[in-house]
Amino acid sequence: MNNRVYLPNSESCFACGESNVAGLQLRFFVEGEHTKAVFTPKPHHCGYPNVLHGGIVAALLDETMAWAANRAIARMTVTGELTVRYVQPVPGDRDIHAWAEVTKANRRLVYATGALHDASGEVFARAEGRFLPLSAEQTLVIDEHLIYRGDEERVFDSLRDEGNGADRR
Repeated sequence: MNNRVYLPNSESCFACGESNVAGLQLRFFVEGEHTKAVFTPKPHHCGYPNVLHGGIVAALLDETMAWAANRAIARMTVTGELTVRYVQPVPGDRDIHAWAEVTKANRRLVYATGALHDASGEVFARAEGRFLPLSAEQTLVIDEHLIYRGDEERVFDSLRDEGNGADRR
């Protein structure tokens, strides 16, 4: 895609850990105002044959919305509340597209929405979440463990600049 900017990932995270063979191995990116990921299900991600497990559906939405929240306030966040609406069973035999956007943000709470769909645009689940920011110090500790290859958005660099006395934009 023309305007795709990737976000960092980690080694072991269930959602974005590239070495976590049981995990989702997501690669988050930003296009326009949306944070996105494309998930290729494996049989061990299914509850029923060829139907993605509901917990996996929730994890996809939660993580995509969390990265949208992280970007909105330049801090890592934790989920305070997650509401998932399962519209229809999510098939396990095709790529599943996740997207999220922030609807409201302040220093204490970030609100986000998201959805899962396939390449044709058929929607399988929608979600809303509230995310609580971590401190600058906690964020920077986590950031030290993220994998940057050089072209990823440096979401948290402004926190380092603040720590060095630089003005934050």
